[in-house]
Amino acid sequence: MATTTDAQSTITTYLSDMLALERHSAVPLHKQSDDESVKKYPAALAFVTKTRGVIDRHIAALDENLTTLGGSSSIKSTVAGALGAVAAGINDLRKEHVSKALRDDYTALSLHVISYEMLHTTALGVGDTATATLAARHLDDVSGLIVELGRLMPTIVLAELRDLGISVTPSAASEAEATVNRVWAKPANN
Repeated sequence: MATTTDAQSTITTYLSDMLALERHSAVPLHKQSDDESVKKYPAALAFVTKTRGVIDRHIAALDENLTTLGGSSSIKSTVAGALGAVAAGINDLRKEHVSKALRDDYTALSLHVISYEMLHTTALGVGDTATATLAARHLDDVSGLIVELGRLMPTIVLAELRDLGISVTPSAASEAEATVNRVWAKPANN
């Protein structure tokens, strides 16, 4: 049987991991929000700015929760910051810069979803209702961002293609969005 100390250690480890992930994701988002390429696409800039704000709020809340439980995040935060800087640097090398940066944001947000699900479940399992509530709230935030980004991507991809001089079918964005909505609306295949 696990002790209260084991349970608290487990929660602080999960919180520290989640905080490191959020900080890792913040680095490219901060860079994207100042990027001139992103600024050419107002919908992309609005999404990045909104996501950056959500991530920054999550970082503050996770840090506060971790501190309350007596945990520390300094080492993982340093590593996460360095990894985030590498991810932000990769964005500079791309031709379809904005859509691929947003694709990477989507990937990071997907990792946030499963990580918050794990944190939420663990917190419920050990009876830490404050952390469980925090994780559920952040899970809701991030899943909403993923849906929003999924709906935004067709428009950004086609706009970038047009800006590269590639002729695109005008109705492709709405058709692609309809496909995404249909796929996400159906139950999982077994």
